[in-house]
This record gives sequence, structure tokens and C-alpha cells, in this order.
Amino acid sequence: MINRFIITIAEHKLLVTTASDFVQAYIRVKYGARPLPFTASPEADLIVTMEEGYGAPFENYQVDVNATSEQTVYKRTDYLIEMDHAYREIRIYVHDDFALKHAMVNLYSAYITRQQWGLLIHSSCLLEQNRAYLFAGHSGAGKSTVVQLSWPRPILSDEATIVKISEHGVVIYNSPFRSDTELPDIPGTYPLTAIQILRQSPDNRRLRMGGMEGLQSVLHRVFYWAHDPEETKKVFRMCKLLAEQVPVYEMYFQKNNTFWEEIS
Repeated sequence: MINRFIITIAEHKLLVTTASDFVQAYIRVKYGARPLPFTASPEADLIVTMEEGYGAPFENYQVDVNATSEQTVYKRTDYLIEMDHAYREIRIYVHDDFALKHAMVNLYSAYITRQQWGLLIHSSCLLEQNRAYLFAGHSGAGKSTVVQLSWPRPILSDEATIVKISEHGVVIYNSPFRSDTELPDIPGTYPLTAIQILRQSPDNRRLRMGGMEGLQSVLHRVFYWAHDPEETKKVFRMCKLLAEQVPVYEMYFQKNNTFWEEIS
């Protein structure tokens, strides 16, 4: 049976139509999707149709991008995304729930980047006294470890952090793009106070990175699939604006919660 749902992510609303039972169950749990009658005509930033039965199980993270004057297509072994030129009407075809999770990250990152609204950054982010602290690093650097060691601090993200960037400041939204934690009810926005690039170490210390070094460290952690020079320039400009407003540090930390003494 075909049903419609509204999903709210940060400031954006997605109107989702799907006949798939597993898709309906997944978006209800992971994104707090609310069912809508077909008579309703809500405003939405993105109009998304989702279908299952595509492709094969996950093989690797390689995403092929093909852009024309009419649409942009993102293709991986286990999912396919077709976006119109305005990035407003989208069709998503997925193999399973793992594919759907990654397709949603791809979709939302592409949308907010194109709008120059902000970035989706591969990182964890936690609250300390109503201020957000972002922790990034290569795979295995300790993003999940930091989350586990930071209890009872609220978790804004454990995998993909939603960062809104403007000349007026940088704020963080509660992110539904999660790996190991459930989506908590944390409304509103929180100022991003610092970015930590993680390095596991026998001692705790935090070193301020230079402007270009900090910018490049952030740039390498953005969820972005390059396919157009103008879109790449948008990502670079937003990373530059982010690094100009928020200090970036190398964070050497022990595997215990004492590293917070270096931060707050």
C-alpha cells in the first residue's frame, strides 16, 4: 500500500511517498517520519519517492555520479538516487536498510551543499553546557570512543553531524544520521564551539591548528561526492567560512573521560 510521510531534518522537510513496508518502518524509527493523508498538501523542501528491490548487497563505498542538464544520478551497488536539476524531486531505489541509510546521507548532504546552507561532516558531536563540540578523524581514530566516554553529555551525532554555516555563526542540529545511538529529542540549535581532530595518545593535549591546515582537515571529513567544479567550490567556501569562525584543534586523548579537562 502506498503511503506518504513527512520527515523533518534540521530546517528541512521531506515529503516521502513509498509502497515499501520495510521503508515505511525504517523511516518511522530512524527519522521520526509522520504519516500523512493523501488529501494533505504540506510544504516540503524535498519531494521523495522511495522504492525497494534495487541492485545487490553492499560491496564498497564507491558512488558514481552522472550529472546532466536535467538530472543528477548517484549510483552505488546497493542504491540509486535520481535528482532533478533543482534538487527538489527525487527518486531513491534501495536494496536494503543499509542502502537506505547511506542513500539518505547522500541525498541530504547533496541538498544542503547545493543550497550553500551547510555541511554534513563525518564526525561525532556532543553538548557541554549547551555548547556543541565536534570530534572528527579518520576511521578508527576514536569518534565512537569519545561518544561512549562522554556520558551523560547529550549526543547530537555519532556519525554525521549537521552543521549550518553562515556569516552570522555556525550552529549544530540534532542529527538522525546515526550509527550506534538512538535519536534523542534535542530540539533547537547549538553554537559550535570547537572542532577536534582526534589522535589517540598516552596523554591528553590539544593543539590549535593553523588556518589552512584546519580548513583541509575539515574538508576531508565532509560527506560530498565531487561531480561538478562549481559544487566543489561551494564546499570549499563553506569549509573556509567554518574554519574562520570555529577553532580547529588536534586532540590527543587517552581512552578515558579526562580529555574533557582539555576542552571545557
